[in-house]
Amino acid sequence: MKIKEILEELPYREVKGAADPEITTVTHDSRQVTPGSLFVAVKGRRHDGRDFLADALGRGAAAVVVERASADAAAVPQVVVDDARRALAAAAATFYRHPGRELAVVGVTGTNGKTTVAFLLDGIFRAAGYKTALASTVKNVVAGEERPARLTTAEAPELQAMLREAADAGCGVAVVEVSSHALALSRVAGTPFAAAAFTNLSHDHLDFHGGMDSYFAAKASLFEQLAEGAPAVVNVDDAHGRKLAASLPGRKVTYGAAEAASDYRAADASSGWQGLRFSLRCPDGATVAVTSPLRGSFDVLNCAAAFALARELGVAADVAQKGIAGTPPVPGRLELVDVNDKLRVVIDYAHSPDSMEKALAEIRGLGADRVVAVFGCTGDRDVEKRPVMGALARRYADYVVVTTDDPYYEEPAAIARDVAAGIIAEGGAEPDDYRVILDRAEAIRFALSSARTEEATIVAVLGKGHEEVQKVKGSEVPYSDRRTVEEVVSELGLSAAAPPGTEPRVNRSP
Repeated sequence: MKIKEILEELPYREVKGAADPEITTVTHDSRQVTPGSLFVAVKGRRHDGRDFLADALGRGAAAVVVERASADAAAVPQVVVDDARRALAAAAATFYRHPGRELAVVGVTGTNGKTTVAFLLDGIFRAAGYKTALASTVKNVVAGEERPARLTTAEAPELQAMLREAADAGCGVAVVEVSSHALALSRVAGTPFAAAAFTNLSHDHLDFHGGMDSYFAAKASLFEQLAEGAPAVVNVDDAHGRKLAASLPGRKVTYGAAEAASDYRAADASSGWQGLRFSLRCPDGATVAVTSPLRGSFDVLNCAAAFALARELGVAADVAQKGIAGTPPVPGRLELVDVNDKLRVVIDYAHSPDSMEKALAEIRGLGADRVVAVFGCTGDRDVEKRPVMGALARRYADYVVVTTDDPYYEEPAAIARDVAAGIIAEGGAEPDDYRVILDRAEAIRFALSSARTEEATIVAVLGKGHEEVQKVKGSEVPYSDRRTVEEVVSELGLSAAAPPGTEPRVNRSP
């Protein structure tokens, strides 16, 4: 594709240079530049793309997009724009021939529940006979082929490339989990959405957004990209959902359990280790029975969101029921590890105050004499939530082990002190009520080895869920909560399959 073809759909101030080179790819990462690339110099949190112009040209960039022209790039066409990130999205959509126009792109946003709703929708549409694509925090899938996900919502070139692959593979639907970062950074700009769902909004990512109002505005902006007549499916049990529903001018569909006036209303819910069931009243007056292997009572609304959106796009009620019933629990979301008849481990991605409170309340309600929480907070962001999460852990758990999550460039000990401050404010004292063990594997080992054999104990390992790495000072260190739990259970001889009389090698009681 020639650069002039991309410029036809790219808002720009001026173009320096008259050449019209062939463009072979679009990227904002100079390390991914190959001969013929269009390099878009965006400004990130730590780096400015303009600083990498020379590197991009050295690797063969045929043209660059910049917010200010640079003498370093005088040898190639320079496209000068007001907003490099929006230009990146527009250039990527044009380069990949607007795949969002060839398949139904469904977006899911909100603080909690996005991944679960996305998985449920993918399951429903597959049950309806569609080939599907799924872009989520946990994994990306195109027509049944899985690949790892680096971000909740990929940068625009990666997302558009995936959507093009999906369209070419004959997919009819692509379900995209849309983060507030992606919306604020224009990663999905230029993508028309055939439907979108809003799950809820609570304290998270405020270091990035600056406050709840701008956080909400970012989430709400997804609905500005709905195609004409496309349904907006909104949780009106949530205060921000009610605010969003009231502001939307187009076709809006509401769901909830507490709000009697919602279009889809869940009732008579029950949940437990074996899954959940509830009845769902639909806008046509019919009531359907919904069952799911998901375990959390909060998953009732996630199922309702998926059911409502699918129905609004024409999926039959019985097919939606089948799709929900056939979708297994999402990795790292109330993921259960049965250790023995007295000890269970639940691994959950909860990393915000609201998600932590819901997860711990759910775990407490699932039945245990004792709950031990193991968690940390991420570094370099949202310092305010750390003591809040510490206080919640103290309130809902019998014992807390404060550890390391993804510290990034921050010192783990400093993060742990912030968390511990919340525990102390709730009356907790070390070591009677909590302990700080910065090595996450050692923290899990301590929690499991300290389980009291006379009590039914649930160890809740929170924060990382499905993730396979820890992010430390610019590096990604291989690490998995699930794998660590399995290794510790084996090492300590805790499993139900262990020979009678086998005792843990370590036996400390906090």
